[in-house]
Amino acid sequence: MNLLKKYFVFAFLFVLTAGLSQEKRDSDKKEPVEKDAKNKRVDKSDSEKRDSVYIPNKVINKTVSDTVHPKDREKNYNRWSVNLNVGTNIGIRPFTDGYYATTPNYFTKPEFNHFDLNVRRMFNTKFGVMWDFGYDNFNADSGSPDFSNNMYRTSFQGVMNIHRAFNWEEFTETFGLQIHLGPGFSFLEGPGTSTFNNYDNIFSFLAGATAMIKVSDRLAFNLDYTMTTNYTHHLALDGMSQVDPSLSRTGLVHSTTLGLTLYLGRKERHADWYWENLYVKDEYQDLLARVEELETMMNDTDRDGVPDYLDAENNTIAGVAVDTKGRAIDLNNNGVPDELERYINNKYGDMQTVINNMASGEYSSAQMKQMINGQYVNVFFDFDETRITTGTISAINFLIKYLNANPDSKAEVIGYADEMGDANYNIALSRKRAQRVMEMIVRSGIDPNRLKLVVKGEDNSVPKDSKLARQLVRRVAFKVD
Repeated sequence: MNLLKKYFVFAFLFVLTAGLSQEKRDSDKKEPVEKDAKNKRVDKSDSEKRDSVYIPNKVINKTVSDTVHPKDREKNYNRWSVNLNVGTNIGIRPFTDGYYATTPNYFTKPEFNHFDLNVRRMFNTKFGVMWDFGYDNFNADSGSPDFSNNMYRTSFQGVMNIHRAFNWEEFTETFGLQIHLGPGFSFLEGPGTSTFNNYDNIFSFLAGATAMIKVSDRLAFNLDYTMTTNYTHHLALDGMSQVDPSLSRTGLVHSTTLGLTLYLGRKERHADWYWENLYVKDEYQDLLARVEELETMMNDTDRDGVPDYLDAENNTIAGVAVDTKGRAIDLNNNGVPDELERYINNKYGDMQTVINNMASGEYSSAQMKQMINGQYVNVFFDFDETRITTGTISAINFLIKYLNANPDSKAEVIGYADEMGDANYNIALSRKRAQRVMEMIVRSGIDPNRLKLVVKGEDNSVPKDSKLARQLVRRVAFKVD
């Protein structure tokens, strides 16, 4: 008996050590992967590249597709486990008259008189089978004649993971519950009788429940309760007498144990703790991260049809033609997109020629005043911008030449904005545009007292729904006296 206890203690320590060693090996294997995972770009093997399939308007990853359809791929979990339990039993019946077995007290008088070892294989995450070997010792109670008897058993039981069947993973990934039941054979010693060659061969049926606490992907603690019903007793549990055939030959033994489960296999998790949604979620998160990266690359800030990662100018005016690199087409290199320039010329004439002629002195002061007050001279701005572009500096230069030629004349600098957005915001925007133009005029030598800031806010003189027309009202105009 003492030798058997030592054997089970040794086996228990062996299972614990093996589980911890396996866990360490697994963590060592995972470490390089975790380091690589920190890098966004990881070189893929040929097999991984083959797993990526492109279909127009769709991106399909075979790994994710296989996870979504589990029947189409190999199960991604381990199936085998070894379990070692140590605990106590309570023999209920049958006993020889006057004989009683010790009833251990779990807190004040614990006694290890039950050991069992089982090997389990899961068919899927919910159902499996196990092959069980058990040992029980029955000792005399203080009010009973002295005896000590042993019973050995083996059984083949079905197993069901309750926590997987009822989706406990929605609220815990640590605790689990199994039920197990099935037929077996028990071999009861008979030291007090020579009948049956000192052994009673008994048909048994076992049923029990196991609470599990996951320690790691390789180890779990167990608390098990099992009820063993023996149907064909010929000997009493104490082994000192035969059972009266005219009475019930059914025996009953309860056992409560603590134990360790060692999970075997090369996969990351065992079926006890695996669920599809966990891995689908992880793989989809990775896929979504890739899609988000692609979406960021494919952003088109200026809506010119060229994605930002290829766009050399991602702030071109909306609606104008661009080349393959997103640059506004400006064949005459005057800083004004050709498409916008054609629209202005068709509506107002060749304004650049008029402005250049005025600036070169080919027009009289009266003609220049008429052109300024007629708002043929404007400083245009990009959407939501206050920056003065090189293409509109000639208009400011024209006003400066007029003011220099007419030292008694004063000018109003009038800021406008289009109708897009909040009205108060557009008032502030038009003010900033006018202030920027005034700063340039003052830096050119014009007395600031000759300038007056006028804020008009939104200009509704063009259709609001026309992107091209709205370019004409994002401006600063002038008025001279």
